[in-house]
Amino acid sequence: MYDKILVPIDGSESSMETAKHAAEFASKLGGAVTLFHVVSPLPAAIQGTSHARKFLEEMLRHGEEALKDAKKEIASFNLQVDLDMVVGGPAVEICQKAENEQYDLIIIGSKGLSKNRGFKMGSVSKRVVRHAHCPVLIVR
Repeated sequence: MYDKILVPIDGSESSMETAKHAAEFASKLGGAVTLFHVVSPLPAAIQGTSHARKFLEEMLRHGEEALKDAKKEIASFNLQVDLDMVVGGPAVEICQKAENEQYDLIIIGSKGLSKNRGFKMGSVSKRVVRHAHCPVLIVR
């Protein structure tokens, strides 16, 4: 039923815990996991500047490290783990990937790197819940 599971991660402790929950869930169901990182685009005001390229390269390196770290965290579950990263709006990219590649489930953390204490659930996870074509499991 849940053969393909999409797990958005941002490198935060919370997303690493989410990856572990997803791996445990997938291992019990015989599913595969795709760890997915979205790099937010740079503001238009700084695009094209010399600093913009360096900043984007640093963000892409951070994303690669986050993906590799998460994959190491769940290696003991012995399941198929794919890695993917794109540049774009996080909620939009997550929902598009899930729909375009026919994922059965999205497992996402309730909060990421920008932990707003006044909110129970982060803005990305809220948007994903509202717009995803498939079920979404929120990890707190």
